Amino acid sequence: MMDSIIHRGPDDHGIFSDEAVTLGHRRLSIIDLSVRGKQPLSNENGDLWIIFNGEIYNYRELKGSLKNHTFSSDSDTEVIIHAYEEYGMAFLEKLRGMFAFALYDSSKKTVILARDPIGKKPLYYCREGSRFAFASEIKALLEIFPAFGIPRKINDHALCSYLQNQYVAGQKTLVDGIFRLRPGTALVYDLGTGKIQNVPYWVVRERIENGDESYFAGRLKALLEESTRLRLIADVPVGSFLSGGVDSSAITAIATRHVDYDFHTFSAGFGELFSECRFAREVADHLGTIHHEILIEPADVIREFDKVTWHFDEPLGDAAVIANYFLSKKAHEYVKVVLAGEGSDELFGGYSSYRSAIRWHRWFDLPPIIRRAVEKTIAHFPGNGNPVTDEKLVYAKYLGQDSLELAQQYAWKITGISNEEMKWLGISRCQQHKDDLYYPEPMKNPLNRVLAHDCLNHLPDLYLMKADKATMAHSVEERVPILDVHMIEFAFSIPPSLKIRNGVEKYIWKKAVADIVPRSVIQRKKQGFGVPYRLWISKELRDVAVQTLEEGSLCKRMVDPLQLKTLLSNLSRDKPGRSALIAWNLFALERWAKVFSIGV
Repeated sequence: MMDSIIHRGPDDHGIFSDEAVTLGHRRLSIIDLSVRGKQPLSNENGDLWIIFNGEIYNYRELKGSLKNHTFSSDSDTEVIIHAYEEYGMAFLEKLRGMFAFALYDSSKKTVILARDPIGKKPLYYCREGSRFAFASEIKALLEIFPAFGIPRKINDHALCSYLQNQYVAGQKTLVDGIFRLRPGTALVYDLGTGKIQNVPYWVVRERIENGDESYFAGRLKALLEESTRLRLIADVPVGSFLSGGVDSSAITAIATRHVDYDFHTFSAGFGELFSECRFAREVADHLGTIHHEILIEPADVIREFDKVTWHFDEPLGDAAVIANYFLSKKAHEYVKVVLAGEGSDELFGGYSSYRSAIRWHRWFDLPPIIRRAVEKTIAHFPGNGNPVTDEKLVYAKYLGQDSLELAQQYAWKITGISNEEMKWLGISRCQQHKDDLYYPEPMKNPLNRVLAHDCLNHLPDLYLMKADKATMAHSVEERVPILDVHMIEFAFSIPPSLKIRNGVEKYIWKKAVADIVPRSVIQRKKQGFGVPYRLWISKELRDVAVQTLEEGSLCKRMVDPLQLKTLLSNLSRDKPGRSALIAWNLFALERWAKVFSIGV
């Protein structure tokens, strides 16, 4: 298991074992590089042991409050143990950082698994009878499947989720028997009884404050300054991913003020139509960073596709992980830690679907029979399901969803395969599928409802998991200042009218960083990090994709061969449409199944 994730910690390793538990750890040394920071790490009398991945940014403050404990290291890991001794399970609420850890309490005969509030660090587990295992990556758990007597097969529910969403939503994974621990949750495993108790310790809450625009902008700026400064705490150099957009530019600008070494920044592109490199270059020149650019070619993608799939643990439906992977590979040459700008869209309203929620939220208060009528009407359009036809039909189904939150989830399904398209392909197993989603506490404002929904689902299950796997593939740790727990909580105290104002997305966020980044960055239209996967599979990857799908065992069992042939023949080199999108999703799934030897 440890050998399979050596990329997550190439600097050192350690094992603790007794009659009940074995803990293994791979170390990426960032704070306290000495042997004293080695894990597994115990308390003074050896009845508590921990293995930990991540960073606790307020560990110095916490350490100062723990007066009756003896510390043997300067690491943040040891602070977690003593905080547990001091506060019991309430210690989780005091941790400010990104983390996944296992804490073994031998006196209580329990193992506590915990994941940070927003799910920056991954944590998976499986059980078979009285045996229980956990790891930072799925591939590590696959190593113990033979010993547990678990077959490698696909989970049908997760398969449908992937086909519809381009990723798997919820607790299940594509490997049957392996589960994700939910963000903001502790799992307590009783070694005596084998019982599992899930203990949520953090939730997103809507607590709107009173105040004017200047108050919220000023508070946001102060929080970002503090959060970025905390994420520079390291005994190794820190750099930054720089897209040239508002978020990464603001973080990089703050970071460069607080370091006394050459600051490296990194950006990637796929050619002029799919690149923000020139904008990143302008910001880098403005801030005086040492800037690095990489151009990712289709040949690179073909060569590394299976390797990226192996590191990602899941199919590369969202091809942006490929960019993260190559960008991290470059960063590894210069730094061990990078800052990144994820999270502001989900906190402050940065996607067009959020404007749709504001516009249509009253529609979802109408009786369900009306929405179902819309759904049925669309389903009876001639040719519906054929990916060659007008994709407006796919967008229209937004109005047929059962709730505003499910409509938001459907907004992400646009890049997945619709039920009608699956029916056209002969895939019948997913027609009644419902995603395993998490819902926030009730919120009054429709914008906050969809923002919180994405913070609990789309953000951790796709974007943060993708970022972690891609960076750690190259032994690089990514830190995300915007997703500091204090920032998240404050974001849901801001009046929603300040998030999207007069059609301007992230209005208050842009106000907050207006004097940190160049005006041209604030005013530039959001471009997003587009990955030309539809072009790839219609051109350079076409032959590889066709061969994979025609020979692969997974698609042969799921897809009507005549419809698959029609789909592949419709891959247009000049105008890639939904045929290319569907082919990519199936291709990525088939390659994943081959890499991990997973059967249906």
